[in-house]
Amino acid sequence: MPGIEQLAQEILAVGLMENMTVAYAPCERGEYKIIAGERRWRALNLLLEKGYEDFETVTCQIKSAAEENEEMVQLIIANAYRDKTIVDMLEEEKRLKESLQYMKDNGLTLQGYKLDSGRLRDVIASIMNTTGTKIAQIESINKHLIPEFSAELKEGRLTFSAAYEISGMAEDKQMELLEKYKEGGLSLKEVKQAKKEIEEAAEKAEIPGQMNLPEDPEEWEQEEAEEEQEEEWQQAHPESITSLCYSCQRYSECNVKTGTCQDCDRYVDKAEAEKTPEQRYDEEQAAIDRKTAKKLTEMEQEEKMQNLPSDEKKARMMRVSAELLKDIKEGKIRHMIVKEDQAGYKEKDILTLLAFRDGRSTGEQMRVCITCADDAQTSSAIIEGYAVIGIMDVYDAEALGLIDLEDED
Repeated sequence: MPGIEQLAQEILAVGLMENMTVAYAPCERGEYKIIAGERRWRALNLLLEKGYEDFETVTCQIKSAAEENEEMVQLIIANAYRDKTIVDMLEEEKRLKESLQYMKDNGLTLQGYKLDSGRLRDVIASIMNTTGTKIAQIESINKHLIPEFSAELKEGRLTFSAAYEISGMAEDKQMELLEKYKEGGLSLKEVKQAKKEIEEAAEKAEIPGQMNLPEDPEEWEQEEAEEEQEEEWQQAHPESITSLCYSCQRYSECNVKTGTCQDCDRYVDKAEAEKTPEQRYDEEQAAIDRKTAKKLTEMEQEEKMQNLPSDEKKARMMRVSAELLKDIKEGKIRHMIVKEDQAGYKEKDILTLLAFRDGRSTGEQMRVCITCADDAQTSSAIIEGYAVIGIMDVYDAEALGLIDLEDED
């Protein structure tokens, strides 16, 4: 069966998260038969074959012996969350209807469901986790679709929607449509058009005031109910309720599950509980990555705000050697390599250079304007933590229009 090896690896990593369900039924192969958990059983056997003897014995939920039809329903409920093909759904609906009808007729009960009131279709829809309208469509296909089209549907050559539309036609009309299908296939649009033409022809042939009824009154009542339900489904737009029961890990063992549960103190999220360590690790890493990305974005935005161009001139002091100050005054040096500080260096900042010799101030100073500034962010040639600044006497900078000394406090 597909996915058994992967399931075995998950069980090996985190253990058997959901017990198998068995029923006492002695036979030549053993005392219990599996109701739910065949894939888990196969995965456990695979682990045993590989030498993991810890999985030789596992805990199971034991169901009491049930009547054959009840057992069939329990088996379908236990496997409700598997991916189903159209063939699976058609077969399940047929078996459920037969089993539930027998149980209802014989006064048998099914935990969590009412068989003595309401329609069985609603019970079937709840068990199969779908809508009553969908069950009505499946029922129509099972009852009215001719075998030739049923075979095409099960082989995947005919769509479910097309099959449902065809099932609403009389058998002789289906046979006529089958000939057309054999010639070159049928799209859903073509099927609907053919059905529309048949209905229009039937309306023209009817005598005014005449009403055609099926021979079986019960069948007429059922078809009338289907039409009413279909009409209601098309016109109304209700807010549906997804029961917590369907996503609960304890679904198979619960005896009070309903199709409308919204809160339960025994609820265990099946998807969350059955996550593998790898899945949890990936989720944690993804969360960390999101937080890191958010923090980096915030830091980047903050840095951009701090680095916004400004006409404000920042005045600050800087110690330089007396020889360097002399060269700057004489115009021999117009660029300096400096260590960056927290404020950084920006164009139009004003520096007051203080001359020092042998660790003592000489009293000389000079005010310069920064004409340009580059750091490791703007040039790959500059080491992180340093900057290269262009400097000019403040009066020369004012003469060139770079700054206005009158704006200083």
